Amino acid sequence: MHDQPGRDAPPARDRFNPLDTAGLYARGLMMGAADIVPGVSGGTIALVTGIYERFVGALGSLSPAFLAPLARGKITTATREFRAMHWGVLVPLFAGILTAVVLMSRLITGLMDDRPGATYAFFFGLILISAWAPFARMKTRTWKHALAALLAAAAAWGIVGLQPEGLHVGVRAGGEDAQVFFYPGKIRSDADLGHIANATHGAPTVVFDPKGILEDATLSANITRLTTEDELNVWSTGATDVGILEAPHAELWWIFVCGGVSISAMILPGLSGSFLMLLLGQYHNVTSAISRMPEHIKVLLGSEPDALAQLAGRTLAQDAVFLGVFTCGVGLGLMTFSRIVKWLFAHHHDVTLAALTGLMLGALRLPGSQVSEHVGDEGWGIVIGAGVIGAALVAALTLYDLRSAPAE
Repeated sequence: MHDQPGRDAPPARDRFNPLDTAGLYARGLMMGAADIVPGVSGGTIALVTGIYERFVGALGSLSPAFLAPLARGKITTATREFRAMHWGVLVPLFAGILTAVVLMSRLITGLMDDRPGATYAFFFGLILISAWAPFARMKTRTWKHALAALLAAAAAWGIVGLQPEGLHVGVRAGGEDAQVFFYPGKIRSDADLGHIANATHGAPTVVFDPKGILEDATLSANITRLTTEDELNVWSTGATDVGILEAPHAELWWIFVCGGVSISAMILPGLSGSFLMLLLGQYHNVTSAISRMPEHIKVLLGSEPDALAQLAGRTLAQDAVFLGVFTCGVGLGLMTFSRIVKWLFAHHHDVTLAALTGLMLGALRLPGSQVSEHVGDEGWGIVIGAGVIGAALVAALTLYDLRSAPAE
């Protein structure tokens, strides 16, 4: 019996090409960097750099259809189904996204902590100018399109206006009766101390604050603040009966759901998967697990774990299972939601673009509020300069896209 015909092969432009692959990888780096920031979407970068519809189409090509013929021994059909997925787009894009998430998570989150006004101003300028991209791609503009943009903007404005809960920590099981408690996570503001104190009920507590976030804070007598790795090493060497404070890990089924929801938001320009993760209470857990992976790898290669990693006590297996389940949720979300967006482009192209324009404008509420909150600390010159740089970057990318379009 002959194998049944499979799906069509991907378009020629979606097959591997050295120059195109390098460009897609660079776009993936930018998308990954944007996805780290709560309030900014990697989908915005895809739209600005002119590959959004191609990106969604490639995601829509993902399918487990090759598994059935593979299980029946029909290798030719299985191979055809597998090759029908747009790997020429997906591989370099997701390689870039993964590279940015692993290597730039500390840099981006560090900038958010150290220069929140300038960081969010950069993305404010980027998103503001980016809103022109879907609008310019519309073929017709009627009151229906204006209504779609208005409704989408109102929805995005309302979603980003929701306030995620602050730091939520508890004592790790088995350490409730410890003599002293240690919080190995990153301190982001003075308000974190209140949540930590609630978890320990006023017991002696040690925090690690290498960035000096608490430098001007008034610390209670039961809080010890360590600021350098040497201080941490000295303290950890003599510390006994230490209880570890951590953000509680949710059940794995909920982590799976969070992965699917957050990646669905990433596909839509203007809606941030990281921000939804904050609302769902898993942003810090996911980013912490990712940031611990390089340390796990160094230990596997024979290095001694640093004091912070030892105190945190999370093993490679625990973090791998946690991130593996989250990644499975991401995969399912990609395959399902991308098909919805692909169908919308096929049947309601201009209305979809109008809604994307509204989403991006409404989403400006979050970076705008962060800029207004921190501009006094960093100065108008730095904040405005960062916003102009973000806008100029988009303008340059858009100009390049317009010039290269006729050649393509």
